[in-house]
Amino acid sequence: MKQMFTSRDLAVTQAVVAALFFLMIPVFYLLGVSSNKLAGFLHGIGSTLTVILACRVLHLLYPLLRGQKGAAKKLALALWLTNGLVLLTIIFGNWLYIGYRAPDAVQQWLIYNVPVAHTVVMEFKEFVSLFPLPLGVAAGVLLHRFRDNLQESGVASVVALLVTLFWICLLIGLVAGYGLSKLKMV
Repeated sequence: MKQMFTSRDLAVTQAVVAALFFLMIPVFYLLGVSSNKLAGFLHGIGSTLTVILACRVLHLLYPLLRGQKGAAKKLALALWLTNGLVLLTIIFGNWLYIGYRAPDAVQQWLIYNVPVAHTVVMEFKEFVSLFPLPLGVAAGVLLHRFRDNLQESGVASVVALLVTLFWICLLIGLVAGYGLSKLKMV
């Protein structure tokens, strides 16, 4: 008897459902109490989509490392799309940061009520969230520059390291951002 579903069908279904649930988190932000709902929503959607697409980029590394034909081209396209989303997310994050630093706003509330959240989490999140852009651009440039001899030159391994660091920094920024938004809504 022939199977009704392939393992690929199930994996795609799982990914789509997980993505929808992740995208609902910023939507709930719109329902909350906030002085800057639009910026928070756009930043949340941008960061969530970026992490979801970055997971795809990470999975596209495996064919590249195996030396499959056309893998570098697929990876480069997904990587540049993710880099664009990272840039947009940084822009929306800076828009939110204006309100964060305003007098009697979240920064002062955090410093007074949860100083470790501001000193460690927010300051760390600020810097680590900026790292994916140069990491992703460097990986994209290397993919373009060495596209004909990625395996022979060992550049595929360097690209894999850059993309993995890129993904880790995005996850840290996403988790720290959602954590901070739960401490005090912006």
